[in-house]
Amino acid sequence: MSRLLVVEDDNDLRFLYETTFARLGHEVIAAPNTVEAMLHLTNGDFDAIILDLQMPDMPGQRVIEFARDDVRLRHVPIVVVSANERWRAAVTALGARAFLVKPVTMAQIVAQIADVLRG
Repeated sequence: MSRLLVVEDDNDLRFLYETTFARLGHEVIAAPNTVEAMLHLTNGDFDAIILDLQMPDMPGQRVIEFARDDVRLRHVPIVVVSANERWRAAVTALGARAFLVKPVTMAQIVAQIADVLRG
């Protein structure tokens, strides 16, 4: 299926994303912080990114900027999952394809990823 990058600092939530999407047949690479996410993006091709904005090292928006500045990654859809809705306009302007506000169900995230993967 598809190769997904999950950027989430909460260990339990990151594990839930990994196991859910792996069960659905996706290859999942997970990063607990922004720097590791950018390293994965530098070294690999992804079909979509699931991104939390509140990260421990630097804001998750940096991942969006990094991806949009790289010709190879500009097309990769980014789904932001955040508890802070006030960032919706800013990250959408940066190039996020979708913005889901926590609390959100895993079914909603799965549906959103399916939608962005369809194009």
